[in-house]
Amino acid sequence: MLEQTGMTTLDPKRAFFHVIDDHRWLAVSGCAWNLVGANAVNGIKSEARGLLPNVDVLARDCLLMHARSLIKFYKDSSRRDTDIILSDFGVPPVGALLSDKLENFEYSIEVHLLHLTDWRDSDYRRLNAVGRDAKRDRADWDRDATLMVRLIFEALNHAANHTGKWRQPFKELYDSSTARYGDKSFAWPAHLCEKSDVENYLRSLGL
Repeated sequence: MLEQTGMTTLDPKRAFFHVIDDHRWLAVSGCAWNLVGANAVNGIKSEARGLLPNVDVLARDCLLMHARSLIKFYKDSSRRDTDIILSDFGVPPVGALLSDKLENFEYSIEVHLLHLTDWRDSDYRRLNAVGRDAKRDRADWDRDATLMVRLIFEALNHAANHTGKWRQPFKELYDSSTARYGDKSFAWPAHLCEKSDVENYLRSLGL
């Protein structure tokens, strides 16, 4: 039986493939948002919107969905024994301040993108938002999406600088994710793509 340090019941090598996947598509959709979103400043924005109306909404929503998965991963506080969380890899939780900032975005994404709920209504929130429920306000994604990505990369950098045996994989993931986020032409490493390649790479590190 596998020794469990977090929540997942998977072999950590299999679980890490899914961690890679969400970071990769966060980086891709974040890069797209920077090119076509509300704050983009070059000609790509107008050209892309002409070819595909509302492409900015597609990029932003994809970004938010992958961000929400990663926020749950880094908060490391899930109660479900099938969730993949940071401590599955022997990495200590991120600091309370960073976790709290990420949580603010988590609730906003859940209410305003992933669930049809009374909490979407501004009057309902005004009358019922007490304590942690106040975090259910809608974030200003035109302003905050870039900040949210930076916070997730800060959490990934925390894992990349941990001294445990998973440091190198997290470091490669950090380097690849930040490079792809900043450059649409960056070629994602082959050993961080397909499931079998990821597992072979991890085995080569003795994991």
